[in-house]
Amino acid sequence: MKYIYVFILSTLLLFSCSVEEDESILVESLRDLRLEPTIPSLIYPTNNLVCTNFNLEFDWNRSTSIYKKPLDYVIEIATDRGFENLLFTTTTAETVINFTLEKGTYYFWRVKAKDNKGNESLYSSIQTFITEPEGNTNILPAISSSSTPATGAIVTGNTTTLSWSANDHDADALVYDVYFGESNPPQLVAENIEVTTLDVQTEANKTYYWRIVAKDDKQGVAIGRVWNFSTQ
Repeated sequence: MKYIYVFILSTLLLFSCSVEEDESILVESLRDLRLEPTIPSLIYPTNNLVCTNFNLEFDWNRSTSIYKKPLDYVIEIATDRGFENLLFTTTTAETVINFTLEKGTYYFWRVKAKDNKGNESLYSSIQTFITEPEGNTNILPAISSSSTPATGAIVTGNTTTLSWSANDHDADALVYDVYFGESNPPQLVAENIEVTTLDVQTEANKTYYWRIVAKDDKQGVAIGRVWNFSTQ
């Protein structure tokens, strides 16, 4: 009878060690498992390319994720390699997006992928390009430095009217892209509008950022400064 007890005890100990070893292997495997999406690779514009500034298409390869769910992409465009002077940052579910930029300017761009669980890839490699310089005497639009709400203003209510002014020395017709949101730089919310006001929805106790891009009919573009206001 004693031998039976010894056999049972030895079997239990062996089984316990085996389970602990399997759990350890499983934990190590989970640690090695990459939860974040793969890093996107940039396609166009390629490095050192001379590009049109008007409605320029940005294109990159799709990332993958272990969750097999659709991914979003964050694209950033700046005028410096350190992305301190960040002009645009936009989130999209597509792998292609268009921007209108200023002429004769060096730009840097990069993209990262993110999923709906909060996992993000690293940014892609950085690529730089230059937009074509002025080829004629078209004068770019000019955006006024003043705005409503004034930068730093405090406003009330759930709806705020953004108002700005711009002019064109050539008397070209102007249209405007409006960027607005809680992040800086703000997101595109209206495109190619012909008026100089826009109503936006706001919430109390928040800070909002906005900017205007003015475009004439000769592909001249002026990118305005970022304004901000707070709500109470």
